[in-house]
Amino acid sequence: MKKILLGLLILLLILAAGGFYLFNMSGNSVAKKNADHTLTAAALYQEYSGNEKKSNIKYIGKTIEISGKISEMSTDHDGATVLMFAEPGEFEGVMCTIEKDQNTSTLALGQAIKVKGQCTGMLEMTGVVLNKGILIK
Repeated sequence: MKKILLGLLILLLILAAGGFYLFNMSGNSVAKKNADHTLTAAALYQEYSGNEKKSNIKYIGKTIEISGKISEMSTDHDGATVLMFAEPGEFEGVMCTIEKDQNTSTLALGQAIKVKGQCTGMLEMTGVVLNKGILIK
């Protein structure tokens, strides 16, 4: 009986991990999707900070357009540009990974921009995470 329960538990964990991967890493671009929500990066972070559970229900998997000033820029292990939008003096904010086909060469720290991406929730020590980001002209 214990072996069956353990086997079922392992199977459920594998299915959950696969579902998480497909949900967060699917190739669907947000470029042609209308934003479900439009707000500032600061407002999105504040909303998540106030009630993460409620914000997850509202935003996860949704296309979100944010505006704000770039506080950090880096590249991930795949070479994609990662932008951070945080208020001065704050360590956390909104982190958006930009799709690799987007030209980010003209972006600069402190520049005010708009991006659109898919929300995947909040990570401790980072903030709110948007993936599949595109620059809004």
